[in-house]
Amino acid sequence: MLLETYQKLLGASCLVLYLVGCGSGGESPIGMIANSESEFQISSKADSVTIQGVKLNRGNCVVRFSQAYDRSISVQDFKDKANAYWYYWYFQDNKPLAGMRNKFSQLEQKGVMMEPQTLKFGESFTAHYKCQNLIEVGVKTDKGAWTFNFKR
Repeated sequence: MLLETYQKLLGASCLVLYLVGCGSGGESPIGMIANSESEFQISSKADSVTIQGVKLNRGNCVVRFSQAYDRSISVQDFKDKANAYWYYWYFQDNKPLAGMRNKFSQLEQKGVMMEPQTLKFGESFTAHYKCQNLIEVGVKTDKGAWTFNFKR
């Protein structure tokens, strides 16, 4: 009697584990490609996915998401700019400075270097990066965080 209960429990557990393993929870909702011209492209493989942040080489590469800028930018570039104007803002009105520093802190903690962007199935966006070797790209989405590795 005890053996039959044990077998039923074991069978039910195996069935649950099998069904959980069949889910698509492990597959990334995005695709990532990088080329030799310092560009990478993120494409949606889901009906809708929001890209919340991108971190290249664990934050050691700068990235440019917009063609409007003629050079790459990073969180450190923003910090340097804020520090250059600190003296002026401190004596005039330090509220803008406090807001900028708060935003820098949030960007740094989250690894976010862009505004969130929602992509529908098949849509993609391209960005440019500046670093010697692109080895790892971390992408944070509304469906989880994903890491893509490239040849060293």
